[in-house]
Amino acid sequence: MASPLFLWKPSSLGVFFLFYSVFFVNNIIIFVSTPFHGIVVSASSISFAPNATNHTDEAEALLKWKSSLEDHSQSLLSSWHGNDSCHFMGVTCDNYGFVTHLNLSNLGLRGTLNSLNFSHLTKMVSLDFSSNSIYGPVTSSIGNLSKLKYLNLCDNRLFGNVPPSIGMLKSLRVLGLCANYISGHIPWEIGLLDSLLRVYFSKNNLTGPIPASLGNLSSLNILYLWGNQFSGSIPPSLGKLGNLTELSISQNDISGPIPREIGDLRKLKLIYLWGNKLSGSIPSKIGRLSDLIELELSENKLIGRIPASLGNLSSLNILYLWRNQFSGSIPSSLGKLGNLTELSISYNDLSGPIPREIGDLRRLKLIYLGGNKLSGSIPSKIGRLTDLVELDLSYNTLTGSIPASIGSMANLTTLRLHGNFFLGSLPPEFNKMVHLSILTLSYNELEGQLPENICLGGLLQNFTVNNNHFTGHIPRSLRNCTSLFRVRLDGNKLTGNITEAFGVYPQMNFMDLSHNYLHGELSWKWGHCHNLTSLRISNNNISGEILPIFGRMAQLQLLDLSTNNLIGKIPRELGSLQLLLDLILNNNGITGDIPHQIGFLSRLQYLNLASNNLSGAIPSQLSLCTNLLSLNLSQNKIERSIPREIGNVQFPNVLDLSQNLLTGRIPPRLGKLRVLETLNVSHNGLCGSIPPSFADLWALTSVDVSYNDLEGPLPNVKAFKEVPFEAVQHNKGLCGNVAELQKCNISTMSTTHNQHSGARILIITILSFLGFLVLSSFLIVLVVIGYHRRKITKRERNALTETNDLDFLHILSFDGKILYKHIVEATEGFHSKYYLGEGAYGVVYRADLPSSQTVAVKKIPSSPEDETINIVPFEREIEALQNIRHRNIVKLYGFCSHARHCFLVYEYIERGSLRTILNDDERASEFGWDKRINIVRAVADALSYMHHDCFPLLIHRDLTSNNILLDADFEAHVSDFGTARLLRPDSTNWTITAGTIGYIAPELAYTNIPTEKCDVYSFGVVVLEIIMGKHPGNYVSLLFSSTQSKSQTPLKDVLDQRLSPPTNQHAQNIISAAALALTCLRANPQLRPTMTQVSRELRVQGSPVLPFFGVTLQQLRDLDGRNF
Repeated sequence: MASPLFLWKPSSLGVFFLFYSVFFVNNIIIFVSTPFHGIVVSASSISFAPNATNHTDEAEALLKWKSSLEDHSQSLLSSWHGNDSCHFMGVTCDNYGFVTHLNLSNLGLRGTLNSLNFSHLTKMVSLDFSSNSIYGPVTSSIGNLSKLKYLNLCDNRLFGNVPPSIGMLKSLRVLGLCANYISGHIPWEIGLLDSLLRVYFSKNNLTGPIPASLGNLSSLNILYLWGNQFSGSIPPSLGKLGNLTELSISQNDISGPIPREIGDLRKLKLIYLWGNKLSGSIPSKIGRLSDLIELELSENKLIGRIPASLGNLSSLNILYLWRNQFSGSIPSSLGKLGNLTELSISYNDLSGPIPREIGDLRRLKLIYLGGNKLSGSIPSKIGRLTDLVELDLSYNTLTGSIPASIGSMANLTTLRLHGNFFLGSLPPEFNKMVHLSILTLSYNELEGQLPENICLGGLLQNFTVNNNHFTGHIPRSLRNCTSLFRVRLDGNKLTGNITEAFGVYPQMNFMDLSHNYLHGELSWKWGHCHNLTSLRISNNNISGEILPIFGRMAQLQLLDLSTNNLIGKIPRELGSLQLLLDLILNNNGITGDIPHQIGFLSRLQYLNLASNNLSGAIPSQLSLCTNLLSLNLSQNKIERSIPREIGNVQFPNVLDLSQNLLTGRIPPRLGKLRVLETLNVSHNGLCGSIPPSFADLWALTSVDVSYNDLEGPLPNVKAFKEVPFEAVQHNKGLCGNVAELQKCNISTMSTTHNQHSGARILIITILSFLGFLVLSSFLIVLVVIGYHRRKITKRERNALTETNDLDFLHILSFDGKILYKHIVEATEGFHSKYYLGEGAYGVVYRADLPSSQTVAVKKIPSSPEDETINIVPFEREIEALQNIRHRNIVKLYGFCSHARHCFLVYEYIERGSLRTILNDDERASEFGWDKRINIVRAVADALSYMHHDCFPLLIHRDLTSNNILLDADFEAHVSDFGTARLLRPDSTNWTITAGTIGYIAPELAYTNIPTEKCDVYSFGVVVLEIIMGKHPGNYVSLLFSSTQSKSQTPLKDVLDQRLSPPTNQHAQNIISAAALALTCLRANPQLRPTMTQVSRELRVQGSPVLPFFGVTLQQLRDLDGRNF
């Protein structure tokens, strides 16, 4: 039986249309086995007189096609032999022995249609090849099937265009080409098929406008165009389809308004237009569609008020308007929708109170109103909705107390009220909500005690009440609440002894008790929470020791016990936590040595043991933590020298060993830490000179070597050139160009070099200096001679500069000279208070122009080479970049080259970079899976456009989370595209390695030639960063290494643990994104997909292939590109 076609929706609670049927032969009525329900073809009514086509021709045509299939497919058609095609499997003949029906659905056939001679099958009435692996184009000869009524080629691998000859199938009633790779436009000839009842073009790569000729199909019942790349507007001619009952154009690139003519389609039961770029307001005429059952307009750019006429849709079950730009209040007329079961108006700009009439919708099971500006209190009448299962009012400006009537919602499983301004205590009725599985009250102003029996029903999984003012002890019912998965009680004023407050939680994934007033000792029971990935109990008054049993929490990725009163030693058993990423134990009273077993934590990224009483030496085994990003051992009593092996760590950003008892020299190998940003070794007893290898620390921005016995010159690197005196003071004899520090002289330089290299280097230095003096004398003579010759030229050039400071200025839609002045004034000469960030090619500032427009200005560092820019190709390059038009690419307004400043002018994006959000625990924990998947899709769309729709193609060269910007709607915008090429437009040399460490494709190490596949690799890293919540570090190389241990890790264990695990479709989207990321990270560039393929796969919502909670990274890595 053919696999059913279903209409993909954004909610698992929606209605899925799965249509099955039974296939009978000869005189029995045939219900075609497809999703196209209700199409009836009677074989007994078919009678044809013999003509030129004979039975042998039909058999030969079918057998020839069979022979063209792949070998395995031919074996599936073993009954196909001889001249009597009526006995072939899947074939049905009429009374004269002619083939009328061919049903080969869901057999696993592989091959093309090229060898199938349709001209010999002219009696064909029904053709069903659905759910196979047929590839290649739909041949134009299919137009010969003049009697065809039913055509189903869905769920194959067909590509190419829809042939215009399809317009010759005048008897066709059902046309199914869904779930293929068909591209191009829908031919206008489709409007000639006036018998058509159902059209299924969904899940393809179709582009261009929706043809207005579809409006001629007066008999049409169902039109499915979702999941393509259609552009343009919805043609008003669709308003002539008076028999239409289902219309789905979701997940396309459609723009413009919703035609008011849609309101004339009185038989419509379903309208899906979500996931486009529709603008304007909802036509009030839609309120006339009294038969409408589902209306889904989410994820568009619709504005204005929600029309009150929607209250007339008496049959409506589902109303989804989320993620648009609707304003005004929620119309009270929605209270008349007595059949409504699901209402989602989240993430708009709605204001005013929640209408009390909502309480009259007794059949409601789901209410999503989060992410608006709703004010006032929750109407107590909402407690009447006893069938309600999910209520989400998060991220509004609601105030007042939470009404006790909510406790009457006996079926409520999900209650999200976080991110508001609720006051007062929780009503006692919360103790009666026995079916609750998700309760989020975080970021409010609630106080009083937590409900004692909040887990009375034993179903509670997500209990987050952080950042309120709750007092009292931990609810007793939590102790035996074994269903708990995620708990956040942090940021309150909770008190009491936690030693016995918690039990063993087999499902627990995330626990945060930080920033309270809890006391007591750590319980051994934590060691039996084997699925716990994050445990925070920082900033309390916990005493006692860290128990060795903590080493049994095999899934733990974060352990934060900082700022307590812990004593004793760090148990060596913590070295067994192989998945640990963050170990944070600072600000306690821990004593003893740092156990060398910490070096076994190969995934460790953050180690903070600062402000304890640790002693002994730094174990050299810490160098085995090659993924370390931050190592802080400051303010302890650590002795001996810095182990040189620390220089083997690959990507450290922070190294803080300050305020210890360290002695000896600074190891030269630390100069290998090329991405080190912060170095602090102050307040120790270090001696000798700072190694010359430190000149390679190009990423260093903050350094402190004060209060040591160091001597010699400061390294020739920016951080040391700009270091404040306080960071180098109180040493034995450091010298350099720093205020209040002695200048270096030859004697000092020679002494320093002698300490490192002996007399030989001293002799070489002196000889080099003498040679320099001779060469300098010769050059001075040449300069004096040339000075007089160039004096006039220089004076003329200065005069020219004075009269025309603007060497080159090209800014779209602006008066360039005026804009230059406004930008300099708006940034006060690029003052640091307007600083937004720093990219690969300059510093970015915010500029609020007098026109009330805000722009982002990237100031380009000037260099002598800038004087040689070739203006003509430079201008051409700017014009090319200005012509880029994509919703997910930051718009470049232009470039200004001035005697004082050079800068690029960009569109301003409100929320800043993706990296900033991911690095902020508070913002990241609310940065849900839906937003993250949307960002992955948006970036893929942008790169696909750059690689395949720009001519010549545009390679980004430095895609990172830092240059993916998010607007107010969390829509992603790729920035810094083409900047390298822009700054050298006349250069044909693309062999300079560009990019950011950690995102660069491996082949650049030996080719130095960036290609679009380098962007694909960087995209894979970014996707992992988005779903993991942090940069994957060395995890990428480990996944593809010869050892398989990392690849056996379950996917769920590497996801961002600040979020609850994704469920339902979100889980499948994460699986798809992770699998695609791994294909993008393949070492061989030729094996990576194109960004167009990636973009398409991300937009196609497939059915689950692997269970979320069981899938491993190896399984995802081994998946075929299409079968995610």
